[in-house]
Amino acid sequence: MQIAGEPKRVRLKVDLTRYHPSCKIGSLGYTILDKKFSVWGSQDRFVAVKFDSGAQLDVLWESLEIVN
Repeated sequence: MQIAGEPKRVRLKVDLTRYHPSCKIGSLGYTILDKKFSVWGSQDRFVAVKFDSGAQLDVLWESLEIVN
């Protein structure tokens, strides 16, 4: 869970369509501060992401690329 800082623009590097059909490689979104969508979200390896498609998931940081 991202606790501090600013929301970050991110791009998905892996296919997560098994969790949401719109979470394909290259999907864009923003991290959400102080939020978790599942039990996994409480681990520091995960961050809550709201994708431009409307999907909201806890995603491993290593599965995301930060976009400037």
